Formats: sequence, C-alpha cells, structure tokens
Amino acid sequence: MLSYIKQRRSFLFLGDILLVLAATELSTWVRLGHSIQVLSHYTGASTFTLILYMIMLYIFDLYNADRGRFTKDVGVRLGVAVGSAGVVSAVIFYSLPNWVFGRGIFLIQMILVLLLLSGWRWLFAAVLSTPIRKTDVLIIGAGRSGQTLYSLLNNPDSPYRPVGFVDDDPAKLGSKVGSVPVLGTTDQLIKTASREKADMAILAITHDRPQTLVDRVISARLNGLTIADMPAIFEELTGSIPVEHLRNDWLLFANGFSLLSKQHIQRIKRLMDFASATLILIVSAPVIVLTAIAIKVESRGSVFFRQERVGKDGEVFLTFKFRSMREAAEKDGAVWAAENDPRITKVGRVIRFLRIDEMPQIINVFRGEMSLVGPRPERPEFVKELEARIPFYGIRHSIRPGITGWAQVKYGYGASVEDSLKKLEYDLFYLKNMSILLDIKILLKTIGVVLFGQGAR
Repeated sequence: MLSYIKQRRSFLFLGDILLVLAATELSTWVRLGHSIQVLSHYTGASTFTLILYMIMLYIFDLYNADRGRFTKDVGVRLGVAVGSAGVVSAVIFYSLPNWVFGRGIFLIQMILVLLLLSGWRWLFAAVLSTPIRKTDVLIIGAGRSGQTLYSLLNNPDSPYRPVGFVDDDPAKLGSKVGSVPVLGTTDQLIKTASREKADMAILAITHDRPQTLVDRVISARLNGLTIADMPAIFEELTGSIPVEHLRNDWLLFANGFSLLSKQHIQRIKRLMDFASATLILIVSAPVIVLTAIAIKVESRGSVFFRQERVGKDGEVFLTFKFRSMREAAEKDGAVWAAENDPRITKVGRVIRFLRIDEMPQIINVFRGEMSLVGPRPERPEFVKELEARIPFYGIRHSIRPGITGWAQVKYGYGASVEDSLKKLEYDLFYLKNMSILLDIKILLKTIGVVLFGQGAR
C-alpha cells in the first residue's frame, strides 16, 4: 500500500511540476503573442516560482492521499496555495527587481497555474485516483482487529479488496463482517486463498496467537501465499500505529526508533530548534506585542499563563502560553478543554484559533525543555490517568515534547482519553520514523493547519 500511495503522490507531483512549467512558458505567449523561452531568459525567477508553488501545495495538504476527490475544500486550498505563492513571489521580486518577470506575465502565470492545476486534479481524481486493479486479500481473524482492518481496507481508494475472513471460532463460520463472509478456519487457509484467488492474507490476530495458528500461517507462507501483519498494514494506510492492536513485545522487534539514541541527530535537531526559534521570535515580535496588549485590555490578570507539563523522561516543567481563559479558570482543578468552552475569553478564542497562544513556548525551546517538533506535552494530572488506561503511553516521553507534531497536523485537537489514544498512535509513528526531513514536513504542514484553523478549540 505504501508503494502505491507513493506512486500516486509522485505522479501527481510530477504532473504539477510539468504544468507549472507549461504555465510559465504559455504566459509569455498569451501576453506577447509569441514565446520568448521564459525558462532560459528568466531562469532564476522561473525556478523560484516553481519551487514556491510546490512548497505551497505541500503546505496546504494537497498531496494528502485522503484528498483523492476534487472537492470544494481541495479547490479552496488550491486557490489559497496559488495566491500565497503569488504574494510571496511579489514581495521577493519587489526586493530583487533584476530577478523578475514582467507584471503582466507574472499575473497570467498565476491564473494559468490555477486553471491547469485545477483541471489536472479534477482529471486525476476522476480517472487516476482509484487503483486499476486491487489486490484481493483474506483477513485472518474476524475479531476486533480484523473488523478494524476490514473497515480500513474496504475503501474506494484502497488498493486492497477484502474477499473474506478465516477464523477458528465455530460461532463465526458463515457469518458476515460488513459485506464479506467468514469462509473457513485457518487450517483451510491455503485452500481458501486458492479458491478465492486471494493474493495475500493479513494476520489480524494481534494478541493471543496459539502455536497451531502460527504453524498454519507459516505453512501458507512457505506455499507461496504472501502474509502481512495487521499493524504494518495499518501503519502504511494511516500514518499511525494501532496501539490497541499491538502485542506487548511489539517494541522489541519493531523496525524504526533508531534515531532516538543517535546523539548527533539529537544535537542537529537541537541546533535547528534554537535557530528556528530565534527566527520565529524575530518575525513574530509584532504579533506577540499586539497579543499581549489585547489580553491586558480585555481582562484582568497576567498576560502569560504557566502550567505544569510532562517532558522528556517524565520530568515536569512549566510551559508558557498566552492566557486565553479568564483568570482562575481552573480553581476547581484541571479539566479537559471543551468545544465552545465558556472559560475562554474573546481574545482567547481568536489566539487559540490561530495558535498564537502557543507562541510563548518558544521560551521553553530556548531553555531546552521543548522542541519545535515532537509529541505535545500533557499535564501531569492527565498523564497518570492516560498511562493507566492506554498501553505504550509512556513511550512518548522518550524525547522532548514539541510545540507542533505529527499528531497535530494529522489529527488536530484532543480533549479526551479517546482523543489521546488516537494522538498517541500518531506520536508513535513519529517516534518510529523520526528524521530531520519528517520534522521539516511537519513544520510546513503546520502552516496550513494554522491558516485553516484545524483542530483549534
């Protein structure tokens, strides 16, 4: 599945590049009536706008596999991405007048890029987003993990087609899960796969695996049937780790997590944190000052709000945030923030929507208590409850918490145990696949999340 997603995304990406280049060449023909080979005459400007368009498309989540349909949301994001690229280009070209298209050419290029990319994405969604041939699979186990997997695979955009289950529970034989039946028991796995012409079987019995089950699955594999594990397929499909469907010894053998112990990577990450935090502080200084004034004018109390959070290795530290609730909002104890929470002030609602309330946490980055990217730090009162109720929860404390993270750009705001479980699934994916490149991707995606107000509460 992962290779299929990469192939589809790469094809979409390549089409975008070719169409932006085509729009750049066509813009001179539309403006002047003839081509002047703009790519060779304006190599710097052409290259800059091409890169900028591609970055903006990524920032506004237009390479997300979940956006396989051309919807109103995709159209809006595409318009905002092209417009943002145009504004940034105009500022750069104004600063570098010798490195610029003519204004007429530049405006026509923007219009053509928007039209061509809109048409390309409509065509891609209509013709190319659905796999031409799906892989027929059997699911081993019709329990909770198997049902979760079936829901995941039974999707129009999935390259897999579940054709049935095998399960050793006599009560399940002949019954249906969704639209497919339980076809037989695991001792009939090879015969069932052959009869149903299944190319693969996915083992969705994730906890108690009797030796007889293991022997039968091994035998099927040795007889040529491709076998996959449910957590691996789940990870590839969703970009998260299925915490509830993991064996206790999963961490002993799971690939990844290698960069957690690489000190040189941690030092590079720390250096990037410091440099980026310094740049953000300089650029956002006017916003910080205006926010502080607005908070002070609207309500009495401190501009900043300090709160205990759990960081690396379980150490408790104080985070700094702009105060978005009325003074003494938690005099009766810590509670999850609710949607339309009456404790939030008018200014607080705005700065939460734009994530400005998190800006003072740059102080925590400078102090080495937080990173720009990592799992969001949780409050000690909630951590005790979450560690007792959610398996593997403590693993997220193996690195510095972040101002933003994979869970924030993929899932949004969490305000319950159930939300914390979903966010942990994304946090574990980040820890397993952590890299400098992934950090850069998360930072870029965060810009789009903030501008579209996703997850704010």
